[in-house]
Amino acid sequence: MEKGNNGHYIRQLAENENLYSYLQRQTLEEVHRLSGKVWTDFNAHDPGVTLVDIANYALTEMDYKLGFGTMDYLTGEDGIFKPERFGLFPPEKVYTTAPVTPEDYRRLFFARIPELENVWVECNAATGGYTVKIALPPFEEEDNGKTVVKQVTKIYNSHRNLCEYLDKVIIVRSAELEFHAEFEIEPGKDASIVLARLYGTILHYLSGGVYICAPEELETSGLSPEEWLEGAEGIVRVVIPMQKNTEYELYKKLCQVEGIRSFSTCYLMKDGKPQTDFSEGFSLKIPCMEKELKVRIRQGRSVMGVDMEKFTRYLKTFYYAQKRISTNESDVKGIGWGNMVGTYRNIFTYSPIAGEFPACYRLSLGQETYASFEAYLKLYDRTIQQGLEEVKELPNVLSIEEKDMGRHSSFRNIYALKSRYLDFLDHLYGVESQPEWLEESNCYGEMESETIGRRMSFLRHVAYLIKNRAKARDITMSEGEHNAPIVKEWFCRLLGINGNEEHTVGNVLPGHNLQLIEKKPDRPLADRLDALLIDERILEPEHVTAVTYEQLATDEEGKRKEYSQLRAELPIFNRNRISGDLFRHGISLGNYRIVEAKKGEYLLVVHNKEKGGWTNLGRTDNKKRLNTLANILRRYLLELNRECETVYVLEPVLVRKTEPFRLLIVLPMWTLRFHSPRFREMCRELLRSIIPAHLAGRIYWMDEISMQGFEHCYKLLMRALTNNDLADYSAQLLEVIYELLGKAVEIQILDDTN
Repeated sequence: MEKGNNGHYIRQLAENENLYSYLQRQTLEEVHRLSGKVWTDFNAHDPGVTLVDIANYALTEMDYKLGFGTMDYLTGEDGIFKPERFGLFPPEKVYTTAPVTPEDYRRLFFARIPELENVWVECNAATGGYTVKIALPPFEEEDNGKTVVKQVTKIYNSHRNLCEYLDKVIIVRSAELEFHAEFEIEPGKDASIVLARLYGTILHYLSGGVYICAPEELETSGLSPEEWLEGAEGIVRVVIPMQKNTEYELYKKLCQVEGIRSFSTCYLMKDGKPQTDFSEGFSLKIPCMEKELKVRIRQGRSVMGVDMEKFTRYLKTFYYAQKRISTNESDVKGIGWGNMVGTYRNIFTYSPIAGEFPACYRLSLGQETYASFEAYLKLYDRTIQQGLEEVKELPNVLSIEEKDMGRHSSFRNIYALKSRYLDFLDHLYGVESQPEWLEESNCYGEMESETIGRRMSFLRHVAYLIKNRAKARDITMSEGEHNAPIVKEWFCRLLGINGNEEHTVGNVLPGHNLQLIEKKPDRPLADRLDALLIDERILEPEHVTAVTYEQLATDEEGKRKEYSQLRAELPIFNRNRISGDLFRHGISLGNYRIVEAKKGEYLLVVHNKEKGGWTNLGRTDNKKRLNTLANILRRYLLELNRECETVYVLEPVLVRKTEPFRLLIVLPMWTLRFHSPRFREMCRELLRSIIPAHLAGRIYWMDEISMQGFEHCYKLLMRALTNNDLADYSAQLLEVIYELLGKAVEIQILDDTN
């Protein structure tokens, strides 16, 4: 179907464009070639020719069904194409950027705070401290700008980057200019409104001429999405023009004000002197009474009066109108960027090919048959139906939403297909959701489905993570589940760790009434608190059986019941102590064995990977029960290892201004992954790749006891930073934290200067 001058029409295909004709010709030529001299005639009624004819029609129809755009196959029955479901984020999430430079922050404040007359942002390059100077509108304010200062503080801290801080917010009182003019307005125009427009234009010019573009202006702007959103924090576009700040430039703008016919005189006066250069920064004196006006307004031969109440009301309306831009999520959904609409295609119905044969063939439609010809026809049906089924499942294959992971799929290699698509998204966004080192060190025995789920979770947030890569914690909030620096969120999502800033890993084992006992070089015997077996005859191969995998409860209630049974039945938990060896390597089922101690009695033992030997976990006459307990213990320890992993990012400059652009990164070292030297080095490289290049610092790997102390002080410090009166207390907490970090098991240098 094409569209011409007279509307839609169907264009007849040329012979070489017609798929059916092409297939028919090629098929007959191939049959002729294969038959050789046996081929004698062409009979239209021949079953073979009839089959060829019908099969080519089916293939042509299949080609039509598969010839639509990819978006159509990803569009639901409701006719809505949701690109984010497939990791294809809209422009407002991909092209927007977080504030980085002082000019970025200036745009941000203009977009978010309509009460600002002007704002200047300065950064101390030596310390990372920001000074924000604000000019308030020339209208009476009851709180003298306190509300605006709070807004600036809140907005800055919610967008703050690592190792940067808000030093101070200063209210600037600019010198006021008086507007002196004599001008003529057009017939029928209201003098009060025209004067309000003039004053509004002057105010706008003196404040920098900043223009805030609303989302609805996009369609008429002529800009592409990436141009519109360049340097923008949200969908609102803030334009700060390059002004000459001269009398002549302003005069040209005043001449264009609606209702103005001509000027006789036009000046901005300071102390009785006309001003020609406004680059120093000025404000405009707003008259409250008519006698304060320094203007003369003519309409024809008449001198017009001014209604001061109307003048003030309209001036405020004109002044704030351009700044009251909504950035609600509902407005974002209403923006059409183009190329985002698909059409649902109901192409999945299919009629058996046997139904296309003439009645004289007497084919048994819809019935089971063992006739060879009819069975042969079903091969065509099966091939076409499988193709259509694959197209139908395409949205599920490409989806990165969690709800689509559990859906049944006829694809045997569904995870391999998803993995290939996730690789594509990695390349699209320039990230690695499954680095090679993470794949090779799959310490927790992650299944393929779990790996895919973790990667999908990371890629669902990739646009946000990339945009806010340098973003720090909001220090005006002492608590908050999601109030974490993006470095932590990126790290945790990539490794499948709980990134909740309120989650403390030092409390995990004590919360389970467990005390971790680590092997110490200077006390090799005192640390053997477990039932370490001496190598003897019972450990010979003929007495040892490997533990086999069992399916356990998947619901939380079932898990709790199994864990209660575990504690009751395994004597290893009687002392509420667990060795670091068992805690880490007990997550592998291959480290467990069932040993026949004597006839009818069995031991469940675990191999000590770090200190050697075998430890007895429990003894019973039920061999099968020991196998089950090993599976429960393995999963229990696996969950504890995962719960004990996190990362903390601390910025000393928030307390000591003498330590700029340094980070303290703290991680636990007692889990299986984090206990591996290679894994720790890979974590260091990962953190270095995420953290902005100009920041340096150290990474501290802590044992359980030291981490408990650190987490306690970290929580107190985050609360103290919300109150300026607790500066001395914050300094004391930082000193204690440094003492605790001095006990770290390992310290890595964060920067790559070597």
